Amino acid sequence: MGKTPPIWYQQNSLLLGQASLPLIFFFTGSYVTLWIIPHSEVNVPAADFRIHENLLARTEMLDGVSIRSDVLSTDDNGEQKESVQKRTRKILQKLCPVLQRILLPGETILYAMTARSPLSILEQVTAAWWTALLAACVVVVTNKRLLFLPVKRDGNWRESVRAVHWGDLEEVKAKGLLVRNVTFKFKNGAKSTYTNFRRADAKKLAAIASALLPASSGEQTSAHGPVQLCPDCCGVLTERQYSCVGCGLTFKNEKTMVLRSIFLPAGGYFYTGHPLIAILPAIVETIFLVDVLVILSAGLASPKAAPDLFAALLGLGIFLALENGHHNSPLPPLRS
Repeated sequence: MGKTPPIWYQQNSLLLGQASLPLIFFFTGSYVTLWIIPHSEVNVPAADFRIHENLLARTEMLDGVSIRSDVLSTDDNGEQKESVQKRTRKILQKLCPVLQRILLPGETILYAMTARSPLSILEQVTAAWWTALLAACVVVVTNKRLLFLPVKRDGNWRESVRAVHWGDLEEVKAKGLLVRNVTFKFKNGAKSTYTNFRRADAKKLAAIASALLPASSGEQTSAHGPVQLCPDCCGVLTERQYSCVGCGLTFKNEKTMVLRSIFLPAGGYFYTGHPLIAILPAIVETIFLVDVLVILSAGLASPKAAPDLFAALLGLGIFLALENGHHNSPLPPLRS
């Protein structure tokens, strides 16, 4: 009796714990070989995944990181634009050293753009004109993830990074006319809106998302949404836990920030590393507190000044409420 010819058979998936892994069975005579293909190798779009139908993938290196020049240098229709190429490469050149550490194996950069991190209405009102400096960030788009990197005024990294896998995204939606806001809806039901995108960048992001979201639909992580990464070891951080379990790096915390905001003029801004932004609020808060103390002293010395005393206490209460409300959201990981 002759040898049984090899037979290939692929089963769609096998449920192992909470991970769905594809299997390949290889039959040769009476022997069976079972191959388990890693989840990331199957569902994550490859580095050469085509974004624009009219362009072939072109991968090259830029200061030690892999980039897709066919995406990085073109508009949302895949047409070559010199202005886009200059802008995106200028953004990346200041971030390449950190991106070398953050990028995963097989991860390549598709695009980069500037924006502003989400701010609450209260934060926008109390932070006034300097929100552009407080919330400036760069959004780096890769074939696997979106990376949100807070940056300084000169474009250098603030040593904080937020990441979300394409498989954890439900929708990417841009709104606005001249300057666009982009809302990211995650598989866990949460939403984040980043603001002040260039119109061309928002359209480009939407074009990339239309290609990658369907291709990454089976690539969900346990987070089902964005995570903060340690700036040193790139491990996933736990919200409101002020040290990294991977490398032991410690971070600043909201409690200290709020206390300094209450008892020191602009203390919160100084604590979070914004000394230039803190100057004007420090002057205004100092003048306000001096006025309150003068009114309190007069009220205690003369019963006729009681109405002014009540107004001063009310003003102080509103001031403290604004200070606490402004710093109520979780503090992004900052080195202590």
